[in-house]
Amino acid sequence: MSQSLGNGRNDSQPLLSTTSARLVAVKIKSANKNIFRALLSLASANLLIRVMGLLNQVVVTAKFGQDQHMDAYYVASLIPTTLAPMLASALEASVIPVYSRLRTKGTREQASKLFSTLLNLLIVLSIGITILLLFFKTELMTLLAPGTRASTLLIAQDLTPFIFPVLALMTLNSFMECLLNAEGKFGWPAYAGMLTPLTTATVVLVGGNSFGVLMLCIGTLLGQLLQLGVIIYRAHKSQIVYRPVLNLKLPELKPIMSAAWPALFGGLISMASPFVDTIFSSYQSAGTIAALNNALKLNGVPTGVLFAAVGRAALPYLANQAAIKDMRAFKGTLRLYLWIVGIATLALTIFMTFGARLIVSVIFEHGHFTAKDANTTSWILVGLSIGLLPTAIGFIVSRAFSALGKTRVLMGVSIFSVFANAAFDAYFGRIWGGFGIAFGTSLYYFCTMIILLVTLRMMIGNLNLLTPPKELLDMLWKVGMGQYYIKWVNWKESGMRDFGLTHAFRKKVLQIVFALAVFAAGAAGAVQNGTLTVRIAFGSLVVFALLRYQYLLVLAWACINVFIGSNLPLFNGNNLLSGLTLPTLLLLFYVPTKEAFQRLPALPVWLFYFIWILLGMGISPIALQEFMTIWTTQLDFLAVSVLVVLVIDSRKKLLGFVDAMIAPAIFIALYGLYGFATQQHGVVDPTTGYFRISSIFYDTPPTLGLYLSVLIPITIYRIFTMRSFLKICAGIAVLLLLMVALGLTFNRGTLLAVAIGLVVTVLFLPSSKMRGIAFGAGTAIVGLVFLGTTLANIPILSRFANSDISSLNGRTYLWQALIDHFDPAQILGYGLKSSDVLLTQLQVGFGGGVIATAAHNIYLEAMFEHGIIGLILMLFGFLAFGWCILKKYFTGKSFDQKLLLAIAFGTLVSIVIQGYESNDIWNQGVGIYFFILMALPFARYWDNEKPSSTTLESEVQEQVDPVNEENALTEQEELATV
Repeated sequence: MSQSLGNGRNDSQPLLSTTSARLVAVKIKSANKNIFRALLSLASANLLIRVMGLLNQVVVTAKFGQDQHMDAYYVASLIPTTLAPMLASALEASVIPVYSRLRTKGTREQASKLFSTLLNLLIVLSIGITILLLFFKTELMTLLAPGTRASTLLIAQDLTPFIFPVLALMTLNSFMECLLNAEGKFGWPAYAGMLTPLTTATVVLVGGNSFGVLMLCIGTLLGQLLQLGVIIYRAHKSQIVYRPVLNLKLPELKPIMSAAWPALFGGLISMASPFVDTIFSSYQSAGTIAALNNALKLNGVPTGVLFAAVGRAALPYLANQAAIKDMRAFKGTLRLYLWIVGIATLALTIFMTFGARLIVSVIFEHGHFTAKDANTTSWILVGLSIGLLPTAIGFIVSRAFSALGKTRVLMGVSIFSVFANAAFDAYFGRIWGGFGIAFGTSLYYFCTMIILLVTLRMMIGNLNLLTPPKELLDMLWKVGMGQYYIKWVNWKESGMRDFGLTHAFRKKVLQIVFALAVFAAGAAGAVQNGTLTVRIAFGSLVVFALLRYQYLLVLAWACINVFIGSNLPLFNGNNLLSGLTLPTLLLLFYVPTKEAFQRLPALPVWLFYFIWILLGMGISPIALQEFMTIWTTQLDFLAVSVLVVLVIDSRKKLLGFVDAMIAPAIFIALYGLYGFATQQHGVVDPTTGYFRISSIFYDTPPTLGLYLSVLIPITIYRIFTMRSFLKICAGIAVLLLLMVALGLTFNRGTLLAVAIGLVVTVLFLPSSKMRGIAFGAGTAIVGLVFLGTTLANIPILSRFANSDISSLNGRTYLWQALIDHFDPAQILGYGLKSSDVLLTQLQVGFGGGVIATAAHNIYLEAMFEHGIIGLILMLFGFLAFGWCILKKYFTGKSFDQKLLLAIAFGTLVSIVIQGYESNDIWNQGVGIYFFILMALPFARYWDNEKPSSTTLESEVQEQVDPVNEENALTEQEELATV
């Protein structure tokens, strides 16, 4: 076992001299013995702590029952009791490996400085987080339990000053316990945990009748203080020296931070799982939150006693084995404890699943805890117990990733877990209530376990998890059961051989069984809902194909997306959006998303914005299912941008993708012209009487205008990349078609914004000659458009002279209504779509008519729905796009890339201007194309594009004489001149 720091040696002397290979081998051989010793201390201590915790829970439930006061307590305590273990897990994953190496190869003084610096940083961080939580306590309580009663939320807010400080104490206790474990001291730190439940139970018994659930908070606070005192005393006895230093230049801090931030971020995301459970439980009957927490307390007994103890005891030794790259010993240790935990947890699962009602009755059904409460809690316990085995295996395997230093894998898995947990809770909670929420939690643990095992096998090779460990076989021999195992193995092998059941045959049988199971599921689904079953069967094939061929997926987004949700019946009700969204979001966990974020740094800013929107899930006035649908659709904007950056890696793919975007625009423009000729698919302007086309976008011409304002610049870029006269003529014809369709929307803001955007684009074209050609050609094209519309007696600019231009067609009245009802103290705003709900209720209008039920301003809408912080994040997203484009423009060397960057920057300016009077940028059929255009100049293709000589020629054009200047024209300029 590891030695303590205080061993009487000189401070400058190495803690352990250079170890020979022989000593390393001896240490590895004794690792299991050391783990067993640590495991015995941790398991026994955890057992006592859990028993004390159950006794405390018996006292609490008998005293307070399972009513709204307990719901309020669990809501208030959720943040500190969830955030503290998350911080502890990050510390355990990052500090123990580095500290263990330092105390092995460094000096006591170095170890002391590292310990003191980390402790001081942790104190400052935990106190700062606590103050921040108290400042936002009202918003946090509303966020965690949006479906509960207002009186319950008020009680929870009153409890926060007494329960939130527990966060700092729990974090410090966990950190000190990790350090003592690294020193080989497992007993005292673990047994000190009994003080918290004992103190809490005592305080509740003394003052529970007078002060109610407040005594729960005070008891927990006092218990954590006592525990910290005991741990500090044990650290002093172990000669761990604290120094009042804060040396941020320590070389050990860098690897700690590198390993900590992914684990911290992953823990922060996984922390959303209990939050999600609480949010969904708040929509159930009163007492469901308390029942869920009581069931979690019971479920936490085997969790803490068994696999939590194994994980903490085995981590230092797994880290040492990984450090010396002994993967054979690493796999052996991991397999051994997976078998131990698996066998024990499987037995516990059976016992707790079938004995849930008896367990709850014996432990909780006393005092104010009624039989109804016991029945509710027992069913939730059954749902949680189903997931004990995958929870245990996932917990141990995650420690293996921490030992290997691959904590970023855990971050990705945690992101998946949040969405899976929310989806399962939403579905099963609606069907089975509290039990459904617990069952959904267990189901996502199964998914997480499979992902972790498969990923670990891909990283370190075959794990041989189905092969019994040698240590277990030795144990069977010692207890006299080894001969039975040998007989069983011989019987299995001989029986299989006699009946021809070879490994290949058994594999084939399993494949057939799986196929039959899928067929049976399909048959059962066909009986229940044949249409839905066919959709799922066909859709699964499409999803798998899109997962395999990512370029086909982005082409599908370019071609089909704009038609989804339109007035074309073919593209509605066929789950096309789900079929595109599912593989797109799944690929985020497979493709190198970090690379896309590095190429286009604006994407992380938008990710933070979308996460901020998600935080308002509990306060949004719309239904949860509708919220998740809209939010997931907005997340598609980011996901598709990531795929575009990573998938477009050749010129052929780039031009093919651009063509796929332009093709539906041609149809939409023609469909709009047909509607104008037949007076269909549009609206009549009440002030001028002119028909405004909207094509496939129902009766919303501004949406069509915004869509065309993105596609027109893309078409201009495509014209400049063409290589033949006929293709250029065809491209110009398409451009004229799109501009005519844009003019027939009669949308003033769009026409003005597009004009400004095109001017900006021309100013940023890569050469002065091209800028001159663009100004001349643009003037000619605009003149042709006006000439054609004049001959057709279509006054495109007539709406600019309307009397309603001062109020922007009544939009200013809508904006004033939102400002009058906005409260800056609402940090998270009023939630997604709250502006639409408010304007629908207010019915803002004049002359007996309603102006609109949407804000028609993305800036005011963001401020009202997501608060001032949300508005700032969105503005930073647009500014980040502009900064990235300009930076790449002035540092890039490719002529084509600079041309595309100029197009993208002009479009960005146009969209920012249009956001002043339209919120259609968040329309799924429109906004994705804007994000795609922003991502295209940063695709992988541009890494392979050689710097064009055009750039050099354009730089010297001002210096050459007129004769040489003509020879210096690029191919693009010659084609443009033609």
